[in-house]
Amino acid sequence: MNLLLALLIAFVVAVLTERMGWLGPKTAWAAALVGGLPLWAGGFSAALAVIFFVALGSIASRLNPGSHDRTGRRAFQVLANGLPAALGMALGSPIFFAAALATAAADTLATEIGSRSRWAWHPLKGRVESGTNAAVSAPGTLALVLGAGMFAPWAWWLDVPAGAVVFGGIAGALADTLLGLFEDRFEWWSNDLTNLLATTTGGLVALWLA
Repeated sequence: MNLLLALLIAFVVAVLTERMGWLGPKTAWAAALVGGLPLWAGGFSAALAVIFFVALGSIASRLNPGSHDRTGRRAFQVLANGLPAALGMALGSPIFFAAALATAAADTLATEIGSRSRWAWHPLKGRVESGTNAAVSAPGTLALVLGAGMFAPWAWWLDVPAGAVVFGGIAGALADTLLGLFEDRFEWWSNDLTNLLATTTGGLVALWLA
């Protein structure tokens, strides 16, 4: 498929998802890039994997009354979570693509479900209130594994090792937790940077395992 046509199709879909509230206002351009590159390089199976991730994250946020993303994600959130995967597919690595998306899905479910637990554990502070940055909880950890596991069927569809994708997603999401510690230490370190590095880590771990 022609790249411009793929970006145009992705932009139209992004506008529709923005109207549905799955994405925040003025994020269609970012979603078009994240969805258009996989459509161009990997076909409809790759594009559907991106749509699945967006739908999964949006539903999880809608079901969490305390979620900060119930009204949709910002453009930079979309890029931080999806651009490494999109670039991976564009560069000819479907396993990196799938694992980066698995990381983003695992982290999203861990955040949305874990924040509803009674308490969480912080590597430096011990027991803290759920939803605290870089803290983990039992429900959140289970959700993390579930989120990564949801991309096993997509790995099979893309004809890449499912185990590497799932373990890459888990490793990337765990790296997200550790990288989150820097958000409390450096003012310039944002959650978007954490997500960008974590999804990249998940993709690289999957490549290494494969």
